Amino acid sequence: MLKRVAIFKALDIEIKKQRGSVAAKGNYRGHHSLKEELSQGTITIIAEVAGGSPGLGKTRSNFKASTHAKSLIENGAKALSIATDKFLYFGDDKGLSETRSQVKVPLLRREFIFEEYQVEESKILGADAIFLMPALLAQSKLVDLHKLAVAKGLDVVFEVTNDEDIKRSIEVGAQIFCIVGRNLENWNPNYDKSITLIKKIPKDSLIMFEAGINRIVQVKHLHALGVHGVIIGDALLDDFYPGKRLASLLKGEEPPVKKIPKVKAAPTPVVTPVATKVAPAATKVAKEKISSPRKDTGSRKPGTPAHRTPSTTARKGKKEPIMAKKKAAKKATKKVAKKATKKKAAKKATKKKKR
Repeated sequence: MLKRVAIFKALDIEIKKQRGSVAAKGNYRGHHSLKEELSQGTITIIAEVAGGSPGLGKTRSNFKASTHAKSLIENGAKALSIATDKFLYFGDDKGLSETRSQVKVPLLRREFIFEEYQVEESKILGADAIFLMPALLAQSKLVDLHKLAVAKGLDVVFEVTNDEDIKRSIEVGAQIFCIVGRNLENWNPNYDKSITLIKKIPKDSLIMFEAGINRIVQVKHLHALGVHGVIIGDALLDDFYPGKRLASLLKGEEPPVKKIPKVKAAPTPVVTPVATKVAPAATKVAKEKISSPRKDTGSRKPGTPAHRTPSTTARKGKKEPIMAKKKAAKKATKKVAKKATKKKAAKKATKKKKR
């Protein structure tokens, strides 16, 4: 999956460079520090605003990011992760810039950052922080992107999935770590394995956790382990009202079980007999035909079809001539006809002679 991300983003960045980012027309409206929010002593709820995720696919279409953002803040979110990646999170740049103009909480840009151009763009869009993923970047590029982001006044969150990612992030000077509780190749959750990474992060750092958070019990458990903030994403994606879903999650309510609508079986068609008026005479004839057996039934010989209609002679009660007799009779009539024609010819010949 990470290889595909790199290919998609490389093409996307080139297209943006050629035509110019739509977001570049906007103006940045102040900085809201994610680092300060995570340092409050309580666990920070960071809600994600996206049209889908790599695990669930696209779950929303034509949604307004700013509307969802305001609803999430009203129901307990202290910061927001706004998706601008359109390939795996189904977001766009416009969603971030519009949200920035309407809310006053820290905004993380949910984007796969590969180039300096994207860091500059994040600042213009109104982001307060960006994600950098060591698994996607060479160490030299990781250093350069981090330096530029800090110079632009952006907080940098390093997404880590293993010991190697943590080590490389520490070398760069990371202060905020986000443990990704998923396998990045197939996006399957691995919560229990991921929480073991918490102890390996420096104690003076700020720790976030993302993926698989859908119950308040998990939030409390992570806070007890030393986590400063959690990103809640997939748990909100399958609900049309993510703000209400977040509020119920923070209250400790179980996620609603969506009932699968029962498909009603098609009713069996009832065939209603059509009443027809039959003439009395017709019914009488029909009864007689049914009750009285055929006269020739008993006389039928083997090999003769049962459905053969009886001839006129048979209906009169006489025996039908055998086929051989019929043929002989035909031959006899032909002979008689020939003799008659010969006699006529002989008579004509005698008349001519007399003349």
